Amino acid sequence: MSETKPALSLRYYLNLEESQDGFSLATFGKKQITRFITPLVSIGIIVWGFMIGFEGVGRYYIALGTFFLLLQIIMRYWFLPMMFKRQFVKYQFGKSEQGMDLYQDHAELYANGRKQMIHYHDVQNFAVGKLTYMIEMKSRTVVIVPKRAFETQADQTVFENTFKK
Repeated sequence: MSETKPALSLRYYLNLEESQDGFSLATFGKKQITRFITPLVSIGIIVWGFMIGFEGVGRYYIALGTFFLLLQIIMRYWFLPMMFKRQFVKYQFGKSEQGMDLYQDHAELYANGRKQMIHYHDVQNFAVGKLTYMIEMKSRTVVIVPKRAFETQADQTVFENTFKK
């Protein structure tokens, strides 16, 4: 990678599905197992209630676990996607061009006509989703890059190897 010419240059517009995929990577956990911890705790509370017995205090544990599980399902699959879609449409995120140029020791991000330089050592998390890549910086800045922005598999490999630690 040379300093004058980027090793990889990407320009893209995010659509709603890609934005939601990146948002789920950033909020629900970077690893698949972390997405299931809170529902498993709720199911554990329900099981504990059945073990204690439905006649006594166990019914309150069952009700509490069911309430938590239902609340999590509503939040994860209805409320958060609905709110995200409203914000996406309201602020017209899909109409602004974004991009990234990769150099030897840093990357340059382009969004809303502004350029920002990031160093690779500032990357805190890198996650791969179904449609996107999510890069989280130590400053809590999140960059979502769609997989369709890459022209070749070789470009995608260069990108992944750059941000994997």
